Amino acid sequence: CLKFGPDGFLYISTGDGGPAFPPDPLLSGQDVSNLRSSVLRIDVNHPTAAHPYSIPTDNPFVDLDGARPEVWAYGFRNPWKMSFDPPTGSLWVGDVGWELWEMIYRVQRGANYGWSLVEGPQAVHRERTRGQTPVSPPTVAHSHIESRSITGGFVYRGTRLPDLVGQYVYGDYVTGKLWSVPVTAEEGSKARELVDTALQIICFGIDNDGELYV
Repeated sequence: CLKFGPDGFLYISTGDGGPAFPPDPLLSGQDVSNLRSSVLRIDVNHPTAAHPYSIPTDNPFVDLDGARPEVWAYGFRNPWKMSFDPPTGSLWVGDVGWELWEMIYRVQRGANYGWSLVEGPQAVHRERTRGQTPVSPPTVAHSHIESRSITGGFVYRGTRLPDLVGQYVYGDYVTGKLWSVPVTAEEGSKARELVDTALQIICFGIDNDGELYV
């Protein structure tokens, strides 16, 4: 997924580059020396001699020897859709899990979201070397009892559904369910199930009035 942030920089999500089994075979998740398993942040308005972009000076790993300076956050398995909430500037990502869990993250600068040491609350390969920052838990984790392939959505800022204003709305490709969680939710929050549909939800959109499309 590619989104311009409220800061004018381009954010790019990347998966771990491997199949489901074995998990993270390229050891991408905790390694910031590559561009996989990450949200990247670049400045496309100022190209350099080496690239058609430059690196924002406040990216978290610009001064770390051997790190890719494009990395903004890392430790994702398969971040399927991300979006910004312009009033708050918060970045939300739906991360498709592996065996037992699906995750929603409100992404922070330089944060490590654990893959493949963990999959949400489940340990996977704790013996592997951790990245440069501590593991941050998901804002919401859904077990595979209720969700199988998460699809990130948007914070609702429209007027047609006043009960959803300020709620991050997202869904699931396999189960067809839709949930919401307040934009102020803390890590480990419980989401509210909005509806159980027969849809295979692959993406969301918003129009010029801030109304939500599925």
